[in-house]
Amino acid sequence: MNYKNLFKSTDVTHVGLIGVGAFGRSFLAQSRWTPGIRVPVVCDQDLETAGKACLQAGLAPENLKVCHTESEANDLIASGKTAVVSDARLLMNLPIEVVVEASGMPAAGALHGLAAIENGKHVVMVTKETDCVVGPILNRLAQNAGVVYTPADGDQPSLLIGLISWAEILGFEIVCAGKAGELDFVCDPDSKTVARGSQTASFCGEDLWELNGNSAEQGISRRRRVLESLPQFSVADLCEMAIVINSTAYDYDAPRMHAPIARIIEMPEIMCGRADGGILQNEGVIDMVNCLRRSDEISFAGGVFIIIKCPEPETWQFLKNKGHLVNRAGSRAMIFRPYHLLGAETATSVLTANHLKLPTGGSDPNPRVDVGVRAIRTLQQGQRLTLEDDHSIAGGLPEMLPAKKMAPDSPIPYYMAAGNSLKHTVEKGRLLTYGMIEHAPLSSCLWKLRREQEELFGV
Repeated sequence: MNYKNLFKSTDVTHVGLIGVGAFGRSFLAQSRWTPGIRVPVVCDQDLETAGKACLQAGLAPENLKVCHTESEANDLIASGKTAVVSDARLLMNLPIEVVVEASGMPAAGALHGLAAIENGKHVVMVTKETDCVVGPILNRLAQNAGVVYTPADGDQPSLLIGLISWAEILGFEIVCAGKAGELDFVCDPDSKTVARGSQTASFCGEDLWELNGNSAEQGISRRRRVLESLPQFSVADLCEMAIVINSTAYDYDAPRMHAPIARIIEMPEIMCGRADGGILQNEGVIDMVNCLRRSDEISFAGGVFIIIKCPEPETWQFLKNKGHLVNRAGSRAMIFRPYHLLGAETATSVLTANHLKLPTGGSDPNPRVDVGVRAIRTLQQGQRLTLEDDHSIAGGLPEMLPAKKMAPDSPIPYYMAAGNSLKHTVEKGRLLTYGMIEHAPLSSCLWKLRREQEELFGV
C-alpha cells in the first residue's frame, strides 16, 4: 500500500494531545517531522510535566506558553505557537480537528472522548482502559455525530485489526491472531537464566530451548512451571485483546489467554488446534504469546501475529523454503509484525480519521467481551481496589469473560472496579460483581456511557 496515495491532501491536520506519558511523548516528538500534522495544544494535569515533554520533543521555549483560558489559548495558537493546558475542556473549542486521548485513565478517557465527539472532533483513543469498557458506544456516538472514533496505530489493537483485515481481504483463513507480551523472555544458555525486564529466573537442570516431550502442550507447561516466578501475562494484554475481539468476528479460547512462552519459530506449531499438535481448544481465536529468545535474536515484544491455514501446499512449501514460518506439516503458517512504535506511528490513525473519515480499528465494534477481576486471595471489606503502576490490583487477577448487563450479581469490568472499595469480604476464587462495590460512581461519565452502551446493544 502506497500511503502517499492515501494522504494526498496538503491540508494540515491540527491535533490536541491529552496526556504526555510514553505514548503521548512519542507522538508529540514524531509529529514535528510528520508532513501534514501539527500539535498546537498539549494537555496534561501536570503543567510542568507537559512543558518538559514539549521541550524534550524539540519545541523552542519561546514558542510555548501555559494557557488558562480558551481565549488565551486561541490567541496563542493563531500566532503559530503551542498552548500548554491542564484542563482538557479547553481543547474542545480550539481550532483542532483531532483529539489524541492518551491520559491512560479510564474515567478521564471516557469524559474526554465524549466531549470531543460532542464538539465535532475526531477521537484517536490511546487509552485502552476506556476503549475496552465503552469503546463501542463512543464509536456509535461518533458515527452519529459525523466524526471518527478509533484506536491508535502504534498500539496493538489497531495494528492487529489491520493485520486481520489484510488477511481477510486476501482470503486467508485465520486460525489464531494475537500479540506478543510487552517484554520478551531473554534466555542466556550459558548462565542458565531467563530475564524478563529487570526480573530473572534460573532454569538449571532444564532444557528450555527445545519443547521436547510428546506434545507442544507438555513443553509449554514445563516452561511455564520452570519460569513461574516471571509474570506471564498482564491486564494490559487482556484489555487490548478484548478490544480486538469486540471489533472482529473472533473469540477467546481461554479466560486468561494461553500466553505460552514460545520461540518465534515454534509459533505455527503451538498456536493452532490440538488436532494439529497445538494448544488451542478451538481455532479462529484471539490469544497472546510470550516470546522466548536469545539476546542476539530479534525482539517480538509488543508485536502482532496471525496464524493462517495453508490450503495450497505448493505455494507454502515454496515460502517455507524461503524461510517463512510454516509448521512441519505444512498446514499452518505465521505472518507477523514484530514491532509496535507507540505514538511514532499514530499519525496514520490521525490522518485516516481526518482525511478519509475512517477508523484504523473496527468499523462497528460490539461489546461482546469484558475483562473482569477474580479474587486470588480473600479480599477484606473496605479494601480499595487501587491500580498499581502496572495496573495490577492487589489480590485480583484479570479474566476474559462474556459481557453482561450491569446488575448486582454481574461481573464488573476491571477498569470500573478499579478505584472503588469493597462493601464486604470477598472469598478467594470469586469474580467481583457490581454488587460488591461500595459507592460506585454511577453518575460518572464512564458509568453513564456503560449504561447507554448496554441499552443500545442489549448487553
